[in-house]
Formats: sequence, C-alpha cells, structure tokens
Amino acid sequence: MSKQLRGGLIGCGAIGKTFADAIRAIDGMNLVAFCSRAQDQADEFCRAYAGQYATTDAERVLNDPTLDAIYITTWHDSHADLCIRAARAGKHILVEKPLALSVAECRQIGRVIEETGVKLMVAFKMRYYALILKAKELIPQPVMVAMQMMDNRWPNDFWASDPILGGGNVLSQGCHSCDILRFVAGSDPIEVYAAGANYYTATGVIDNLCATFRFENGVAGNWVQGDAKCPPLTSKFFLQLFAENKAVTLNDRLTTLTYSEAGKEPLVVKGTETGFVEENRAFVDCLLNDTKPPIDHIDGLMATLMVLQAFASLKSGRPEPIASLIR
Repeated sequence: MSKQLRGGLIGCGAIGKTFADAIRAIDGMNLVAFCSRAQDQADEFCRAYAGQYATTDAERVLNDPTLDAIYITTWHDSHADLCIRAARAGKHILVEKPLALSVAECRQIGRVIEETGVKLMVAFKMRYYALILKAKELIPQPVMVAMQMMDNRWPNDFWASDPILGGGNVLSQGCHSCDILRFVAGSDPIEVYAAGANYYTATGVIDNLCATFRFENGVAGNWVQGDAKCPPLTSKFFLQLFAENKAVTLNDRLTTLTYSEAGKEPLVVKGTETGFVEENRAFVDCLLNDTKPPIDHIDGLMATLMVLQAFASLKSGRPEPIASLIR
C-alpha cells in the first residue's frame, strides 16, 4: 500500500464538499480533520468522510503535528491569512481559487511560501479539463486565443458578490478565465486594455467586462466575463484558439471540441467536465514525489494580477502593464 498522507479541510461548504469527494476518489490522502465556522457543518463533514475530529478552531487544524497538508476552501477574503498561517505551521497547501483578492496579499503569500519551503498549489481546475488539453495539443502555438465565461445573474446578497468577501463575479470566476488564457497562450501577458463597468450589481463590483491581452510571445488574447446572462449557444464556458488555417472551438461548458483545418474534414470530440479529481491527484502526487506543484503561487498571482490590471484599465481608459509588475 502506498503512503497515506493526512489532510485537514478548512471550509465545510459546497466547494469543500466537492474537494472532499475528489480526495475520497483518489489514493494517497486521508482527510482526518474538518474545520468550519459552524460546528454542525464540521461535524457533518467529519461523519460523512470518516474524519477523526471536527472543530471551529482553525488554529487547531493548522497546528496539528500529524497533518501533512491543509485544504483551504473558505470565502476568498480569508485565503491569504490561512495560507500564510498554514505555511508558517509547515503544512503544504491546496487553496481554492483565487489565491487572494489583492496583488499585495498574493505577494505576501509567495514570500512566506518561499521562506518556509512548503508546497502551495492553487486550484485552477480548468487546466485539467481534458478538452482544453486536447485543444493545446491541436494548436500548441496559437496566434489568437479567446475565453468567455458568462454566467446567469448573481444575487446581490450572494457572499461572492461582496467586494470584500468575494470580489464579485469578474474577479471570483474571472481568475479562472485569465489563467486559462495564459495557459493556452503559453506565455505571460505584457499588458491589458479593458472595457466594462458596474452595470447593475448593488454591491458596486465590476459585473461585466471585456479585455484584450498582449502576450510576450505575440499571442493576442480576448476575455469576456460577467453575469449578464448565460448564453444558450456558447454556454457559460467558451474557448477558442486560432492559428494559420486552423481553429479550435470548445463549447457546451468546454465538453464539445470542434477542430477545423484548411483542406481537412472537421474533427468533433465529445467529453465531460473534468478537473477536481485531477487537480487533487496532481497535488497529492507532488507531495508524495517531492516535486514542484504544477500550479504554484506565481500562477495564482498572475491570474489575480490579470483581473486587477483589467480593472485598472477600466479606470484609466488606457492599456495597463502586467509583466513589468511581476519582475
């Protein structure tokens, strides 16, 4: 039997359940500790996933000497504090996106990760979508890429619509879109020019935005994000890659891929939504094999920075730098 790592889960909500289900489906990690702001939620998770204890005290989990890793699936505003505390306690970390809601917090996390030497992986599950990987295989060097994620209207009283707790739709989910743009472009963005606004969300967050990124390798990237309405034809998730005489389109929540190339019959590939199990397996593998996390704190910083510099462009009315702020 392979080595079994021991993990603690902080955040016993919907996304916490998704992570716990994914961890249960793989080998190498046992969730034994569960922490939530509500004791009954922690107790429920502990029973459902055969844990050893449940608590409302995050410090108990962070300082448990028997734990190898901490899974952070809390509201976005707590990610930075919990990541830093976990790292200083010597725990490896898998944190749900976004890494943090500000560039300063992302940088602080990065400094502590590098100081302590623990491994941190950001849960950008879409990198593990089978058909996104297929699209990269079909067009490994695109000239243009486009990512659209348009959701149905988020309620004003939804925690993620709060500018402090969740940052709003464009930041909360847009970090996924920006990470995928960078992933399929195969390069870091130099700058971004954006248009959009707070059109109707009472909390004041940017709720719909479109932006163009210029990447270091010359790729042009287009990003559309918001919650005006989920479109019926493209679906919520829509991705395209273009190269000379070639195009890939992914729709149906990225589960249908259509590839066209001049002089050839179109190729249509059907798939399913993947990602949660695969990202959790990748995290466990990097711990067991002592390898670099496949999606690290720099990736988390880049995704947050891309969104926030798009916001800056909305205010300035001109392109805003990205790459120069990393170095």
